Amino acid sequence: MKKKWLYTGMAAVLLMTGFQSSAFAANPTLEVQKTIKEISKINSLEEKDSKFDHINVGKIFNQAQKVKQGYGKLSTESDYIIESEPNDLLEYANPVTMGKGIIGDFSYNRYREGDIDTFRINVTESGYLFLAGMVNSVDNNTDLGFVLLDENGYGVYPVDGGYEDGIDYFIMPVTPGTYYIAALNLIESVSYDQYFLYANILDMTAPAAPKVNPVDDNDKVISGKAEANSTVTIKNGSSLFKKATVDSKGNFKVSLANPFKAGTKLNFTAEDTAGNVSAVTSITVLDKTPPAAPKVNQIGDNHKSISGKAEAYSKITIKNGSKLFASANADKNGNFKLAIKPLKAGTKLYFTAADKSKNMSKTTTVTVVDKTPPALKVNNVYKTSKYVSGKTEANVEITVKVGSKTLAKGKANSKGNFNLKIKSQKKNTTLTVTAKDRAGNTKQVKVKVK
Repeated sequence: MKKKWLYTGMAAVLLMTGFQSSAFAANPTLEVQKTIKEISKINSLEEKDSKFDHINVGKIFNQAQKVKQGYGKLSTESDYIIESEPNDLLEYANPVTMGKGIIGDFSYNRYREGDIDTFRINVTESGYLFLAGMVNSVDNNTDLGFVLLDENGYGVYPVDGGYEDGIDYFIMPVTPGTYYIAALNLIESVSYDQYFLYANILDMTAPAAPKVNPVDDNDKVISGKAEANSTVTIKNGSSLFKKATVDSKGNFKVSLANPFKAGTKLNFTAEDTAGNVSAVTSITVLDKTPPAAPKVNQIGDNHKSISGKAEAYSKITIKNGSKLFASANADKNGNFKLAIKPLKAGTKLYFTAADKSKNMSKTTTVTVVDKTPPALKVNNVYKTSKYVSGKTEANVEITVKVGSKTLAKGKANSKGNFNLKIKSQKKNTTLTVTAKDRAGNTKQVKVKVK
């Protein structure tokens, strides 16, 4: 959208005539003064062009922050030139390199029309020139005015400009060629106040979107690459999390007090020194934390199901030795259950849980417990019998009782046979014979003496 500047006096005439006469046609000093004064009277914008909204004057004119505290605080003398008189006319203009600062004052030509300082600058590319100035007051007797002239001395009118943080600035369209910066004290008075001018082609190109290394829920560092010397902004959703300065090689790194939770979405942008902002790079924090090992309920050799608890929605894998036995899915509460055929006591099963990100837990080992009572067969006992005999599981413990009184106690042999000596019992006496295996499972048989 085209900007409409409000002009007064001479500037309006110059605009309407299209600058048909050179600024130096008659009296060079007078004409330059008029041009500077009129452009400096620009006071407002009726409409704004959004393409300049991102301009950060403080960043572009970063030397100005140092100038406020004294020119000696510029990083090196190569950052600026000091005006050399005489330089009142374009033919005497001091050469200045694009991007260098200019330091000067208005103490020369004090007894004539006033001190005008001119500087020649070479533009090598089409675009928009940022021209800014400020004053470091010594005697508070300077109202700085400045303007850009083309190689023929015609004024180049700005399409944007303003005042920010003590800095006056203009933005002007330019094409390759020679231009001149002219400055004077609008008070038309001798002054030893130092001024600072700065001109450079605006960077209107946004940086590439940052490249961010994968971030997982164990990481305490975020790193990546972006345009050298840009600033990377990191947002957690829409909330600002941190900013990082990119080094001269394009690397950035941010330390975290605590890792982000898996699934967190982070948004990254890079802003260059001209205020251009890149497209957004969005990443999701990866889940690299393995689930806890499954907790498995006891499995007996007579059980027809296996159950336990693991991470919600994880997949449970069960192996019998090295072979896959079965698998199950944990529900939203982490519970799992599956039907099985009873397994032999002593069988070892190995359980692992894998989450949606395929992180694998440690292994839980479960041994199938003997929960089956031993078989027990007792031979007939007579009133004349001096032994109780029968067959059961190998090596189990056999106890013979009458009521609470123990008559005999022993073990079955390796074939399960037993033969325990007792005192002869009366007819119809009830004997209780108990077989108890190593797992504590018991089987009782009651026998009446015949």
